[in-house]
Amino acid sequence: MEQVLKLSENGSILGLRELAKELSSQLKIAIDNNTNIILDFSNVESISSSFADELIAKVLIEVGIENFLKNVKIRNANTFIKTMINSSINDRLNDTIHKKNV
Repeated sequence: MEQVLKLSENGSILGLRELAKELSSQLKIAIDNNTNIILDFSNVESISSSFADELIAKVLIEVGIENFLKNVKIRNANTFIKTMINSSINDRLNDTIHKKNV
């Protein structure tokens, strides 16, 4: 089964952590149900680092990298959005590693 989450339905510039929290709940439910989910960034120009962190990086840590990569696909993300997502994942992974070493 496959589910498409059209992020442009929430605007072309996505920045609110609260919105990302709502969307991440849907994402986690899909992953828990072993449903493939596509995060479709068509017509989204920009996202904030907090949006990327809440929607993608935090979920990736919570469900595990393997589960995340198995169930989640990111489509139609422009270069800026990809950069924000990668940066958020790197920051979250570094925080996780740092906490384990403290």
